[in-house]
Amino acid sequence: MFTSRENAQRIVDEMKESIHRDINIMDERGVILASTNPARVSQIHGGAQKVLEEGLDQLSIRRPDELEGAQEGINLPICLRGETVGVIGITGDPGEVGVFGSVIKRMTEILLESAWQQERENQLDIARGLFLENWLFSDTLDVAELEMRGRLLNIDVSLPRTVILLRISPSAAKSTRAEELPELQNTRLLQLIRRHIGDDPQNFCAAVHQKILILLHEDSPAAARRLAGRICSEIQGFYQTRVSGGISSAGETCMDLRRCYLEAKTAGRVAAQSGRNQVLFYNDVSLDFAVQSIPPDVRRNLVSLVFSSCTQGEKVEILDTLHLFFKHDGDT
Repeated sequence: MFTSRENAQRIVDEMKESIHRDINIMDERGVILASTNPARVSQIHGGAQKVLEEGLDQLSIRRPDELEGAQEGINLPICLRGETVGVIGITGDPGEVGVFGSVIKRMTEILLESAWQQERENQLDIARGLFLENWLFSDTLDVAELEMRGRLLNIDVSLPRTVILLRISPSAAKSTRAEELPELQNTRLLQLIRRHIGDDPQNFCAAVHQKILILLHEDSPAAARRLAGRICSEIQGFYQTRVSGGISSAGETCMDLRRCYLEAKTAGRVAAQSGRNQVLFYNDVSLDFAVQSIPPDVRRNLVSLVFSSCTQGEKVEILDTLHLFFKHDGDT
């Protein structure tokens, strides 16, 4: 079948709004796939069968009983990628609806081609996501198999990679867009990101474990930060959401990707805990995690030892300086 029933129904409904006539789309067997008259769906359409069998450019039907399951109107072939895949029919006096024929046919073909491309992109997104999950989480990673599967998806696993991992959370503010935030698997969000990373075919993104994972063929921290900033700004502006995340250090081989993922995940966890819209580098937050792993009583003893020779006023001044340092993300 050249398209889903849902896509075909959406198309005939849109067409009817334009010309105010009932419209049918028939499949390659001449069966009505979608119709603005629900009672006709799944019926045999003799006119469509005649168009398909005889290779006609157009068929006008003037009597309802002229062909099985057909009503008065015109029928034209639907051609996709050089092949006749179905038939579009417009119900009504052929003399009146015939003026719409070529326009409706071409519009239908354009919409079906777009739907086909979208379905193909959806399938690629799913395939990339499964490939990435295997690459990241497989306990027995076979490099030869990984390289072969990567080639099928146009992914060169031997290239150095930087991982950006984004977490998208609904905003506390109520808005239409926040309420309509799609699931991460929804390709609209991936398409938005793909516009920013599309210059290099080895940059790609996928939804993995309810987060957006971006793989960059780029080892420049400054470039990765700029790219993440642009993506986050557009997501926040369009969907009115909160975006946080992490950026890994560069991985040199395919075996480094899991480490890069864990680094980006760690940095993203710190960014999420901050309550702000930000994306942090792993190298910037690893010290924070090291400090947090020290038991509280040891930290207190260490602080007392370091500041043992300071007066109370000096301690307050140092503390204020540290607060300002971290408030401005270490920018002096």
